[in-house]
Amino acid sequence: MDLRIEGLGVDVDGTRLVRELSLDVGSGEVVGLVGPNGSGKSTVLRCVYRALRPAAGTVRVGGDDISRLPMRRSAQLVAAMTQDGAVDLDFTVEEVVALGRAPHLRG
Repeated sequence: MDLRIEGLGVDVDGTRLVRELSLDVGSGEVVGLVGPNGSGKSTVLRCVYRALRPAAGTVRVGGDDISRLPMRRSAQLVAAMTQDGAVDLDFTVEEVVALGRAPHLRG
């Protein structure tokens, strides 16, 4: 499924951290976001997995504006494993990975 970021702008505490970023990633492509610390890489990714709401622009997955989808549907399309996950969880790696199936299951 393709990812398209169009004119993304992100504000945090009144400061614009990302300005007019556009990016197209085709289905099956692998892309790395590279830049110095503080350049906005993680901020952009947070917009992709809906932990942050952009001040401007859109994030589209498979042509759908991710901000307009129900949370369950966006979780089915986008998954993230962040570096700063909680360390107090008593789960095995297999159990944490299995949690990624939760949006696809019923009740």
